Amino acid sequence: MKKRLLPVLIVVLVLLAFSFSLAQMPQQQMKPEEVKRALSLVSKTEPVPEKYKVGFDSITPKDTLAMLSYIASDWMEGRDTGSRGFDVAADYVVSLFKMWGIKPGGDQPRMSFNMMRAMAGQEGRPQAQPERSYFQEFTLKEISDPKTSLTVEVARGAATKARTFESGIDFMSLLSSQEDISGPVVFVGYGIKEPSIGWDELKGLNLKDKIVVVLSEAPGKDDPKSPFNQKKELKEKYFSQAQAMQMMFMMRGRGRGFNKLEEIYKQEPAAVLVVQNTGRDSDIYNALSTDPNVLPPDDKPIIKRPRTRMVIPGGGDYMAAMMGGGRVPTINITREMANLILENTGKTIDELKKVIETTYKPASRDIPGAKVSINSTAKVQLIRAKNIIGYIEGSDPKLKDEYFVVGGHFDHLGRWEDYIFNGSDDNGSGSVGVMTIARAIALNPIKPKRTIVFCLWTGEEKGLLGSRYYVQNPTFPLEKTVGYLNYDMISRPFDEQTISRYARMLNVQGVEDLVKQIRPAYFVTVNATKDSGFYDLQTEMNKYVGLDLFIREPELGEGGGGSDHSSFASVKKPYVYYMTAMHPDYHQTSDSPDKASGDLLSRVIKLGYLTVFAYADK
Repeated sequence: MKKRLLPVLIVVLVLLAFSFSLAQMPQQQMKPEEVKRALSLVSKTEPVPEKYKVGFDSITPKDTLAMLSYIASDWMEGRDTGSRGFDVAADYVVSLFKMWGIKPGGDQPRMSFNMMRAMAGQEGRPQAQPERSYFQEFTLKEISDPKTSLTVEVARGAATKARTFESGIDFMSLLSSQEDISGPVVFVGYGIKEPSIGWDELKGLNLKDKIVVVLSEAPGKDDPKSPFNQKKELKEKYFSQAQAMQMMFMMRGRGRGFNKLEEIYKQEPAAVLVVQNTGRDSDIYNALSTDPNVLPPDDKPIIKRPRTRMVIPGGGDYMAAMMGGGRVPTINITREMANLILENTGKTIDELKKVIETTYKPASRDIPGAKVSINSTAKVQLIRAKNIIGYIEGSDPKLKDEYFVVGGHFDHLGRWEDYIFNGSDDNGSGSVGVMTIARAIALNPIKPKRTIVFCLWTGEEKGLLGSRYYVQNPTFPLEKTVGYLNYDMISRPFDEQTISRYARMLNVQGVEDLVKQIRPAYFVTVNATKDSGFYDLQTEMNKYVGLDLFIREPELGEGGGGSDHSSFASVKKPYVYYMTAMHPDYHQTSDSPDKASGDLLSRVIKLGYLTVFAYADK
């Protein structure tokens, strides 16, 4: 095999896998009391309360695997956003919703003149208003063949020196708009404003419409005397992330409440150019190139496909935002590029870095005679996409006007050449979870007091597009939405090797015996918004289900993990998010239904069913 995957595609897949691994793994060594609180281990279950029993008993491995086998079959062609396969699979869901009595919760019907006449009737008597759709339809921009060039001009007296650098050769760019940007340059050092130690490298600077050059991390990474090494919270804040991933994620800690570049973005610069604190130019070039002697494994597909991206028109570019800046172009540049930009200062980027780390004082300054221009081009077409939305009305006359949303992404990677990425675990499993909870609540004689909304999102693999569109354009009032449940990859059990990583993280003195009780086949990671009531429900309802849970408690508004709960976190909605094991079949054609555990899948759905019912019924 001599064909190779596109290097950029490999980078994107690595980033996505890394985001999921962050969602699963504890971020630092835990204390014994934290481990005890995080773990809910139940091997012997109790009978479920009669109130929930009919719906609970309807959730079976046989039924869940039957639905999963169809959704993840080749007929659905990988359910790519805006594809025929997605539409076929969506119609299958709608047919089940209709059969189960789930009401349509998508778009309102568009009123035409003929429709208004029909509603009035031939004799003027009003007729029933047409029913809303099961689909929330919207338009996306598909961007392909993006190209970005960055030109540095340095004027000294009457002479001007210029050099142009190209994306994919000299730097990586996710810019997707067709525009020209240019401006004078300002160097802001590390760009940090940290009042707790009286550090402000932005003081007195005007960054508006300028090109900002900034170093990543903070000064004195390896110096114990650095003010950023004096406090544990500052070390974790600025130095905790791995250098290799910093090259990809310039928005360090995004989704966990901190991004040092935000202070720069507030001043509306034209663009931000990031230089790695301790990186080397060779790191960037190695990431952009592929060793011709390294061939893909024989069991992996060889795919030659142009790189494309999708964005919500006018809604920002989530994937570009992950790389930094969102609407402010943010590019990771080499030291070679930075040194040319800084030439008129008489110092290189490393010499300026040394000045800062020797004096521990800002060295920010405007760069005389320097100008940077960024030109981006791309091919753009419009794609029609849809979310699938249904609901069951609440039983309480007053509380039924409040809503709990159950969601999971329905899309996957689609069909590439002769290969189909079926997306069984990712995220046929979570989609089956949403559908099965809908059926369970519909079958249960007693209904929750609040209305339950069931959503299958499109475009998650493209940057959480479906759920992001929903929170921007909700079909049920967001201000009356009380919570959100998210399913993503819930059908594959942990193996001994993967669970051992958790054991090492959790193996602190005093809880060794507890950690040894974890059963890999029933281990589930849960994110439950702190102080929302979701944590208590997990420990309460798990005694009827019998899973081994590891429960993290992010603050309200914190997302992370690269799934659709992040969209609801962004609008301050509490959530509970379930995920089982990361596995080698992630984003591969080998992610097939035959590898799913029906027992694990049905148990995770049962826990979600009880959680949704109880939360919406309180």
